Amino acid sequence: MSNNESLLSPEERAQVQHPKRHNLEPFRDSSKTRTLRLWLNIIFMIGAIVGLIVYFYYSQQLSFYILIGASVFKFVELALRILKI
Repeated sequence: MSNNESLLSPEERAQVQHPKRHNLEPFRDSSKTRTLRLWLNIIFMIGAIVGLIVYFYYSQQLSFYILIGASVFKFVELALRILKI
């Protein structure tokens, strides 16, 4: 059976009830928290990229500290997301 074929007729397919997907619900956090989480994620990503560049081109020990610092921002973002503050 090819991908275009179906066991249901077009009329039957039109009557199928699909379950509501909860992941399409709007965010429950405020726009203020969402903006803060966005900036924390941006800082984390920049820190992670800088840490990797430093790791490969300069010092492994210095990159370790940079990556730990970047991880702090990610943990704060994670706490905000889990606690829904």
